[in-house]
Amino acid sequence: MISLFLLISVAFVNATDPTDITNYPYEKSQYFDTNKKFTSALNSYQVQRYAERGVFSANQENYVRAKCKTCCRVIFASDYNYETGKKFTDADDVRGDTRYVMDMEFDNKNSLRMYQGDYEQNILLRPLKMGNELQFFEFAPYKMYTSFSIPRRVHDIRGGANKGATLIIWMKKAPLDPGTNNQRFVYVHPYPTSFYPEYSKTNKWPSYSKHFYLPFSSNNLCYEAKKKTDGRSTWTGNAHLTTTSTSYQIAAAMCNPSEPRQMFVPVFA
Repeated sequence: MISLFLLISVAFVNATDPTDITNYPYEKSQYFDTNKKFTSALNSYQVQRYAERGVFSANQENYVRAKCKTCCRVIFASDYNYETGKKFTDADDVRGDTRYVMDMEFDNKNSLRMYQGDYEQNILLRPLKMGNELQFFEFAPYKMYTSFSIPRRVHDIRGGANKGATLIIWMKKAPLDPGTNNQRFVYVHPYPTSFYPEYSKTNKWPSYSKHFYLPFSSNNLCYEAKKKTDGRSTWTGNAHLTTTSTSYQIAAAMCNPSEPRQMFVPVFA
């Protein structure tokens, strides 16, 4: 685990946001060939309609995000080793086994789409890449998890908090909007369950260490990374997408306290 923190510390130091969004074509529509294969690369990725104005800024913030030294940036690394099929160990990190972290399905934020329609964009597990701002998220109020470089986009469960539903990014809704239930999650820090006495009798989540728990579902669901052999959930926007690096979807599954594919390690900056 120490090796993981050292590795990601370098990523934090080198993290920059080189994307020029000065000429980003807000709300512009363009032809989207639903039968055309494309990749996550900027010059290949298909956008049916570009995102709404203001998506790259947070209007209630009074600081420049790119220059902020105290913002709570975090990378969420999977604790599942796709090479061994088991939970990561310190020896795996020392050996250099690939660490997968939460990332976008596109390589450049100029490929961000409008959130509406059948063109939602996945949050995928992809290899840690030094300097990639799209791999940074923030713990936000109201149990939300915000993209650091795209603050109007948050974690969301596509189609509702149901078993098998896919993790995507979506427009951040108003805190009191009932629809935010699909955008609220509890990350269970690895403390003893005795640290959560006010919840132990009414909620099951304290026992799921390092899990993302879906508190507004009655089905006891957590995030789970898909295995190599699992099929992908597809819709119009991603049916013919291939990412430029190996990637795996994340979906809602019945919580299992010992399942490493449900375990994630937050590394803060």
